[in-house]
Amino acid sequence: MAADPVVSVDAVSKVFATRAGPVHALRDVSFSVPRGHTLGLVGESGSGKSTIARLVLGLERPTTGAVRFESVDLSAAGRAARKRMRRRMQMVFQDPYSSLLPHLTVLSNVVEPLRLHGIGTVAQRRERATQMLVRVGIGAASAGFYPRQFSGGQQQRIAIARALVLEPEFLVCDEPTSSLDVSVQAQILGLLQGLQRDLGLTCLFVSHNLAVIERMATEVVVMCGGRVVESASTEELFAHPAHPYTRRLLAAVLPLEGDAPPLPADDWDPASLDDDEREVVRISPGHYLRA
Repeated sequence: MAADPVVSVDAVSKVFATRAGPVHALRDVSFSVPRGHTLGLVGESGSGKSTIARLVLGLERPTTGAVRFESVDLSAAGRAARKRMRRRMQMVFQDPYSSLLPHLTVLSNVVEPLRLHGIGTVAQRRERATQMLVRVGIGAASAGFYPRQFSGGQQQRIAIARALVLEPEFLVCDEPTSSLDVSVQAQILGLLQGLQRDLGLTCLFVSHNLAVIERMATEVVVMCGGRVVESASTEELFAHPAHPYTRRLLAAVLPLEGDAPPLPADDWDPASLDDDEREVVRISPGHYLRA
């Protein structure tokens, strides 16, 4: 991957204690997100994607390994330093309605991060929040409405405005379109692409849908059973998928009109990873495989 990473995940493992015993959510995960790029993190439910997202934002701490934001280890940083860094890192969640505060107006929802970080006067916060709402396609005349009065796609636009009002450098998108209709998904993805280009954002885009990842990401990391099984540039991964799990995910993608038919699925059991200690090796420039 390119130099100058904004976020680096180095040999991270995460173990959760449960009544049934320890659960290994992540095992020796490493990747970096180059500045100005979008890294797609893909895998089925339970693969460890959301745990990675929370670790990257400093909401969880790794059991072993380190997560660094511009070379600063988030686990070692003090409370004040973490708060400063969190202003520079924001998240767009899967369910926009659950992520918004239902008792506050749309404008107040977007103002809230500015208030929490003590940015500007009351009037300046309202003006900045209104400008961001307009930028994501929510008219200023609707700012006094409540989240329940908007459609799911409009709610996600509001959630994006709230995430970007602090002018972060790094944005985590955790399945931001999975709860939306297909036509609305395309609109939200287009909005995110335009905002990333205009604002110079670096992004981690989490999804189970490789079609979405192909559109949004410049690099892809494929997760299965808490491990990285393959990583490469988007173009390389889609042209030459090497791991059977990657090929299985690609086989599940419904082709759009004019697309090539999906690849046949491999007969491969994900349980084979349970005790798999094989290393990730480079099979071509920029293309890595657990083999």
